[in-house]
Amino acid sequence: MGRPCCEPLYQKAEELRKMKKQTCCIIIKPIFDYLKVRNFTDWSSLMDGLDLEIDGLDDPIAFLSDPNNWVSTDVVVKLFARTRLILRDEMAAYKIARFAVENASLGYIQKIFVRAFWSCKKGFEHVQEINDKFSRSKKVELVEIKGNSAVVRLHWDSSMVLSKDLCLHNQAFYVYLPTIWSGKPVELQETRCYFEGQPYCEYHIRWDLRHRVREYLPRFFSSGTILKDIIAEQEKDKKVIERKYEEVNQLNVALRRRIEQLVALQETGNAILSVLDLDHLLTAIMKILSNVCRINRALIMLVNSEVACLEYLYALGFNGDIPETIKSYAVPLSRGSNILARVAGTGRAEYMPGTVGSGSSREDIVLTHGNPGAVFVIPLITRSKVIGVIAADAADEEEIPEETRKTLEVFAPQIAIAIENARMYSRLQKQMLELKRCDALLSRAERFSFLGNLSARLAHEIRNPMTAVETFLQMLPRKYDDEAFRNDFHRIALEETRRVNGLVTELLDLVKKRQTHFEFNDLHQLIEKMVLLVSPQSNAKKIEIIRRLSPEIGQVWLDSEKMKEVILNLLSNALEHTPEGGKIEILTTIIKEREKAKNIRIEIRDNRHGIPESMTEAIFDPCFTPEHESRIHKGAGIGLFIAHKNMLDHEGTIEVKSRVREGTSFYLTLPLEPCRCNPDFTAIRRRPG
Repeated sequence: MGRPCCEPLYQKAEELRKMKKQTCCIIIKPIFDYLKVRNFTDWSSLMDGLDLEIDGLDDPIAFLSDPNNWVSTDVVVKLFARTRLILRDEMAAYKIARFAVENASLGYIQKIFVRAFWSCKKGFEHVQEINDKFSRSKKVELVEIKGNSAVVRLHWDSSMVLSKDLCLHNQAFYVYLPTIWSGKPVELQETRCYFEGQPYCEYHIRWDLRHRVREYLPRFFSSGTILKDIIAEQEKDKKVIERKYEEVNQLNVALRRRIEQLVALQETGNAILSVLDLDHLLTAIMKILSNVCRINRALIMLVNSEVACLEYLYALGFNGDIPETIKSYAVPLSRGSNILARVAGTGRAEYMPGTVGSGSSREDIVLTHGNPGAVFVIPLITRSKVIGVIAADAADEEEIPEETRKTLEVFAPQIAIAIENARMYSRLQKQMLELKRCDALLSRAERFSFLGNLSARLAHEIRNPMTAVETFLQMLPRKYDDEAFRNDFHRIALEETRRVNGLVTELLDLVKKRQTHFEFNDLHQLIEKMVLLVSPQSNAKKIEIIRRLSPEIGQVWLDSEKMKEVILNLLSNALEHTPEGGKIEILTTIIKEREKAKNIRIEIRDNRHGIPESMTEAIFDPCFTPEHESRIHKGAGIGLFIAHKNMLDHEGTIEVKSRVREGTSFYLTLPLEPCRCNPDFTAIRRRPG
């Protein structure tokens, strides 16, 4: 969360780190010193558009005056050129170098380094080392040195930005360098110049021969002089270092406080995003605004799109109960003079410093109530839409610190998302309650409808067998001696009584609530048992039952009794409606999703006459029986309904596909992995070992 606020500083640091380090800023500092001596004040003409990286600094002159910093030659060339134009002096670069040597603008570290060579001869013998302290734009070749003369060549790096001003600057530096060793300026003659088409610049240099004693005295006293210089310069810099240390310490304290604040924002931001209760969420938000952002008072208002206005939602810091004038406050979005409506309309934060309450319209309740010293209003935006605003007043009576405003702007999007999530959750809860109420009413209506249909079906199914029994009982006294009558009607009455008993048994199966008991079972063994159970029927009708069972399927998590009921019901239906000599197929497979085993499928397929497509949707309804099967159907038509309920208990599905005169297939789908929330599975996992 901290990166957006620090991004500009981070980018500047990266750009400066990548800057080409070709020339020491000790060469640039004398330019500023030289211009200051001449009372120059128009620094913008010198600095504007100098370099992209340097232009972005808060204090570019301070950066370029620091001898520890290095920049590209492009910056130096531009500064020399601009100084030449400002002073209208073609020799400005030469004079600046002289000024630097004579006025100690080299920097004490560089000056002490140069002084350590104590004489012209020693200095020119180490000319490359001296050069490297100031610039990497060239290589210096000492062609010849003897007596009081030397020949030096400057081999410039053609890959860098260069100009004649650099040559003039170097000439003056070599001419006045001996003054550091208490000598006189040297004589310098340029015999070749790179900037006039030659391969290099060549300087012929001569200096005065000094008396032997005078030559060796600087050498004798150089260490002491250097030491004194070091001590003097260190004393000068002591206060600077102390001041810098204090500044750094203050920056560290501020940075630490900022990091703590951002970490707190991140943690609390993540926390509020998980709060879905709106009242709890608003309390958490206001606590953050008060503690983390140091807000004295705050007001949240949301957009009511139906009436195009902002309406009160929540407030903090009004010394007790929120005034009714605040709670009932509403602002039309069209009122551009109101800061809240304006921010909601533009989607841009606004800050009103100073005594904003004075002179404000009485309609601006936020500005007039409580006389805030300053108001900062931030839009709440989510999914590119303004859903409301936060108006905040800091503890400081006169202004809200910039740091606080930035923190609020960082935090506002999270507040917007959290409020929108809580509102959506609240709406969803209301819809769920309404849905539950409607579902309860629908379920009650379905139960009444089901009971009505079941009653009518049972009345119809029971009336026929009871009529046969009644007829037999009425005729029995008169035809008791008729053996054929007794045998035939006794058989019919017994069959019809059994039929009634079967209907009652189905009804009891439907209404009883049997507890489920899940465990790992051998699915294929269970299927074989059900096939064996219906074998008398299949053998009697010469129906072949073919099994194609996948070897990949092992133990399956299921309720064996309920699954037996499902398979037995489907097999019985298939046998009842499959003509003699037909066949029934049972197939098991594993269904994979993204190459990972997901479900088990059981298919029971027959080659009976099939079911019309228009009826397949209703086949699992209670009491359903196709009209063309009603004459031979022996039950109440609730077997498939019970099978459907049993599959739902397994968190599975049952589906049917059928074509008239081609056959019917039932598909049972079971999850391969048991549900972790299933109490039977949890109990197994808790068993020791």
